[in-house]
Amino acid sequence: MSYIEEQTAANSYKQAYVEGIGRLIENRQESAAEIRSECMRAILDRPEPFREELKQMLGWPLVDHPKEETSPCVTAEKLVEEDGYAVFRMRFTVLDDLQMTGLFFRAESEKPLPLVLVQHGGQGTPEFIAGMYGDTGNYNDMLQRVKQHGVHMFAPQLLLWHDDYGVPYDRVSLDARLKRVGSSITAVEVYGLTRILDYFETQDFVSCFGMVGLSYGGFYTLFTTALDTRIRSAVSCAFFNSRDAAPWCDWTWFRSAELFDDAEVACLVHPRRLCLEIADHDELFDYRKGEQSFEKLKAACQSVGTDWVELIVFDGCHEFCKDDRPIERLINDLK
Repeated sequence: MSYIEEQTAANSYKQAYVEGIGRLIENRQESAAEIRSECMRAILDRPEPFREELKQMLGWPLVDHPKEETSPCVTAEKLVEEDGYAVFRMRFTVLDDLQMTGLFFRAESEKPLPLVLVQHGGQGTPEFIAGMYGDTGNYNDMLQRVKQHGVHMFAPQLLLWHDDYGVPYDRVSLDARLKRVGSSITAVEVYGLTRILDYFETQDFVSCFGMVGLSYGGFYTLFTTALDTRIRSAVSCAFFNSRDAAPWCDWTWFRSAELFDDAEVACLVHPRRLCLEIADHDELFDYRKGEQSFEKLKAACQSVGTDWVELIVFDGCHEFCKDDRPIERLINDLK
């Protein structure tokens, strides 16, 4: 071709195309928000149909999978006894031959005690949050602070560990492949967590369940508590926000903007107890978006009140809140 021009000559057209797609998304987001707002009060009045719809959105095996009649096969390796606890590394066969692992902290007690799922976040492991490697970083000794209340704890390992451990994986790619077959990494891992609860529910030393988590752990805490009503009380830290503002690919599902944002998922916890914590200097998520989402939730709670849910905005960064009162309330809810 004889015509020649600068490589940047068509940039204005490219920029207009990018901006046009952005406007399309914003318009669709506004329409989706209107649809969700019409459903939020109905979620509080009729949670079960919406709980099933959330399962459908996340995919198999939360749906289209036969209900397991028995608890999962389990193996356990005792690691140590100290401070009134026996610590085990456990492995659960949760789905076909898929095995999930974690650390179980069994408290010494002659009577049944609550069991709290303590969920790590991105790049974390049960061993790290338990302090086995020393400092627990932005978890601020989350597990130890639950432990001091003398309850059983299980810290699951999700597909979120740091590259430094030398076991490579691509969470984004695996999630995409799961979505191609009608599933998602969220569906698989939430299902695995519920199967772990199936096992502990059969143990006579466990009385009931709670859950706490940071970041990705806060995400799994919110969604697992919404879907599994056996969890009586939960603390979800450094997650609650607006998905339009934080549309991470493994937190996004087909038409999820019309169906469930964080506020709608939180409504499925009612009437059980839910504490949402976000930091005013979180470097990943704008806490103001979380405040806006919580205002929508409160507006929908006119008929049921808001005694069951609270939002705490604390002075900090992307970390577990250093205030022990939410943990103390959770323990009181369970005991």
